[in-house]
Amino acid sequence: MNRRRLLTLVGTTPTPLLTGCLGDAQNAEKASSHGSEEETQRSDDWEKRADAAIQNIRTTDLSVTVEDPTGAPVPDALVDITMQGHEFCFGTAVNAVHLIDRSEEGDPYRTHLRDLFNTAVLENYHKWHNWESDTKRAVANSATKWLLESDIDVRGHNVLWQRLDIKTLPDDVVAKLESDDPDRGDYLTERTTGHTWDIVKEHAGEITEWEILNEHVHNHIITEAITPKEPPQQSPQIADWFWTAEAAAPETEFYINEYNLTTGEYEDHRKKMEELVQYLQNRGAPVDGIGMQGHFNTRSEAISPERLRELCDRFGSLDVELKITEYDTYGDGWTEANEAEHLNIVLRTAFSHPAVVGFLMWGFWDGAHWQDNAPLFRTDWSKKPAYEVYTDLVFDEWWTDESGTTDEDGQYETQVFHGDHEITVTSDDRSQTVRSTIVDPDSEQITIRLDDD
Repeated sequence: MNRRRLLTLVGTTPTPLLTGCLGDAQNAEKASSHGSEEETQRSDDWEKRADAAIQNIRTTDLSVTVEDPTGAPVPDALVDITMQGHEFCFGTAVNAVHLIDRSEEGDPYRTHLRDLFNTAVLENYHKWHNWESDTKRAVANSATKWLLESDIDVRGHNVLWQRLDIKTLPDDVVAKLESDDPDRGDYLTERTTGHTWDIVKEHAGEITEWEILNEHVHNHIITEAITPKEPPQQSPQIADWFWTAEAAAPETEFYINEYNLTTGEYEDHRKKMEELVQYLQNRGAPVDGIGMQGHFNTRSEAISPERLRELCDRFGSLDVELKITEYDTYGDGWTEANEAEHLNIVLRTAFSHPAVVGFLMWGFWDGAHWQDNAPLFRTDWSKKPAYEVYTDLVFDEWWTDESGTTDEDGQYETQVFHGDHEITVTSDDRSQTVRSTIVDPDSEQITIRLDDD
């Protein structure tokens, strides 16, 4: 979504507050029969409010006018409108090695990727340490090429992740950080700036957005080495990295990706994230969005629709796009049943918020998931309950498949979800099909003229 259009939408569209949340997740399963009835009522309340918001911000009233070759209206023409793809990003992390080296055409991994998602992010192979390996970069480039050829948008994860305890940084950068070299700041400035330029520039026009900073709130060792006298959330070097990325690929969007924004209650962490974004904005740096990771590693971190909406309101008020970027549920307290329930809460609430433009799970299959517990498929490719939640929402409840006939003025009116649509009109032995991308929240009018032949 274009950022200017997003800000217009957020500023002008009233969205109902999602009240009546599901309540304490830990106590829900212990409710009495009477309590369960009350819980169901509250569930119905928040879903109704979410659905009203979705209709308000994710659909457009469409009027199709059918004309004959002379321009006269054609009554009783059949109009079929079939959605081809969402504007909203529904995505997943992809294991590049499995995609390229361990699967082939017709494999469930590739098939489900194409069928279920319009956006993907490489789980590890765009990280700096891997990207500087010729072998691993070749795998990353092959995976990126396959995704793009499959009409799946690719977002970059990530340019800079300043973490030492896992292999995210090149060996020379780690060595310089651990040295007492008085010139290490200059060296690190050159290496980080050069890397930012190189990886963003190489994929300019291909990768639609990059996470310039990943988990910067608690991982900022390079920033501190370059600007030791500045607070890590207010270092001029951070803005320089964003400006470098913009110079390398002006049409690309740039994000900060961070954890503890939607999981649990970590107020200090969230305040530091706000300070970081506001600092960048005050310096004029091109920060377009916040990736809100969604690793719910225990059931105790489950979030209610009301609380999630409050957090989206909070970070959306910074005038940036929002995406849930790394959703999964694993660890103590989770069952497949309550995982499905929680996916419904997060996905439906995210789709109902005007600042949120995407939702990406961190892998979709247990056979290629960092915690062996992905949302949709077990290792044998059998479907989990959350699969039905996801597909029912994305490809049924939020999917346009409408038909009807034109009135005496040659018009047919309906409501469509934002995205790509195929519109076919038929009258007698004449038929015409057009493709249209509908993303404007205001009403749209399309005129289709039937040819003589």
